[in-house]
Amino acid sequence: MVARLVNDLRIFALLLGLCVVAAAAPQRIVSTVPGLTEILFALGLGDRVVGVSEYCRFPAAALTKPKTGSFLQPNLEVIAALRPDLVLIIRNPVRLGPRMQAMGMKVEEIDLETLPGILEAILRVGELTGKQKEAATLRRGIEARMEAVRRGVKQRRRAVFLVGRTPQRLEGMVAVGPKSYLEELMKLAGGDNIFADAPAMYPKISVEQLLARDPDVIFEMGDSVHEGIEQSRYREDVLAVWARLPGLRAVRENRVYPLNDNIFVVPGPRFVEAAERFAQLLGGGGK
Repeated sequence: MVARLVNDLRIFALLLGLCVVAAAAPQRIVSTVPGLTEILFALGLGDRVVGVSEYCRFPAAALTKPKTGSFLQPNLEVIAALRPDLVLIIRNPVRLGPRMQAMGMKVEEIDLETLPGILEAILRVGELTGKQKEAATLRRGIEARMEAVRRGVKQRRRAVFLVGRTPQRLEGMVAVGPKSYLEELMKLAGGDNIFADAPAMYPKISVEQLLARDPDVIFEMGDSVHEGIEQSRYREDVLAVWARLPGLRAVRENRVYPLNDNIFVVPGPRFVEAAERFAQLLGGGGK
């Protein structure tokens, strides 16, 4: 009799706990950056997302959500009018968190600055939204694909990734530097960043520096100011620019790779797709 009573109390407590979690789970969520938006949708929370930034373009359903401004210029009035019970942000220079909290909003700052940070962010968003099981499953799947990329690396290549460049010219170049998200992705896939010793995370570089370091591979997104441009045309334009430097090993050996897909620049659950693509291009494995 006592054992049955104890068991009944345990079941009651469990059900009560589940009800509390369900009741506490936010139903109106605003995301202020693409990476967080992609995590929310990957966890099946698209129906609870009531606002996203103007740069949130994946999945397609995100395009239908009300826009709340940009990372550096959020529209706080629009966000407040959406009556969110949770606003997800990342570290930012405009004191977004305190400003929103002063307006009575619940805000959570999430770290998306590194690959481990993204994996932890998935779990954290799962905790905040009552999707712990889904978050754990998503993380395990990503980690399995990451491990497949690591195992597939057969050789390493010296690489540079340009994220900025003057259109049609080899000037105004900005490269991926040390301790950056993109450097982590390249390293995972078998690429060694030739600017790993730069003084800045995204240093400005010159043609002379490129010639001196002579990379095996050039990843180029610097002239891609317009995602959605026809891919073959974009590729031809980029290769034509680099053909002006035939002395570079990457140019001579046809290892200049124009990239025109935001999977490479959105720190979110699709980063593993970017790693797999890097692995293919580097010749080190992956899918």
